[in-house]
Amino acid sequence: MFVSYPGGLWLQSSLLWQTQCAVMASQGAVLVMDPGFFPHEVQAARECAANAAAVAGERLLVLSHSDFDHIVGVPSFPDWTVVASSRWDRRNERRARQALRSFDEGYYIVRDRPLTRPVRPDRPIQRDGEELAGCRFYLLAGHTRDGLACYHPGSGALIVGDYLSDCEFPFIYVSAIAYRETLAKLARLAEDLVPSLLVSQHGQPAVGRDAIRRRLEESSGYLERLIGAATTAGSAAELERATRNAWRAGVPDAIRGSHRRNARIAWREFHT
Repeated sequence: MFVSYPGGLWLQSSLLWQTQCAVMASQGAVLVMDPGFFPHEVQAARECAANAAAVAGERLLVLSHSDFDHIVGVPSFPDWTVVASSRWDRRNERRARQALRSFDEGYYIVRDRPLTRPVRPDRPIQRDGEELAGCRFYLLAGHTRDGLACYHPGSGALIVGDYLSDCEFPFIYVSAIAYRETLAKLARLAEDLVPSLLVSQHGQPAVGRDAIRRRLEESSGYLERLIGAATTAGSAAELERATRNAWRAGVPDAIRGSHRRNARIAWREFHT
């Protein structure tokens, strides 16, 4: 179910990982960012977009990055212009399609429009601040290589992909150092754009300047503890153990594997 926000923004939280889908109306265009996961969620995104596009011209399907929970709905928007980072990670996308196939088979999910073919971005974003339909886009790296944020002026929402979540610490797939640079970029954007709403693609939005600042502080705090310990730890396993309490009251057991991967990546960056 989509929730409406002032200024032409609608958000829907998936049953899987609270993955957010955003529908935006802007300058006579409609944009859908990360169009849901389960079939009924993707269908709801199509319907919301159809209502928002009643008087729209351009139709843009925006992908925050190439992980499978963000690209699964692409086949349901066959005649839309696909917008993604110019650094689109085809290797990660291939892994994502394989992971999606395994997920659907394991949980008996049937899709009328399965994701079987490679995603082919029509409109790659080349640089920070690039504009489409009045929205501004920014390149992000660290979680994946091909992250993309979108600022929607109508609602004042900054939509940041898998960064600054309220329900998970930073998940590093590529580089702790690049992730640190992305958090610094997001802090600058929060100062320059003064968004009223920050939308992470996992979890609930942060409303207002203080809530956005807390998200930045929490993610940065975890990452700085991880990087700081990485310079002195004797092994990735030692780093993982030393930083289990770097996030809130401690890394939850359910996502400890992600913390373990973070430790491996961070340790390798400082010791190879």
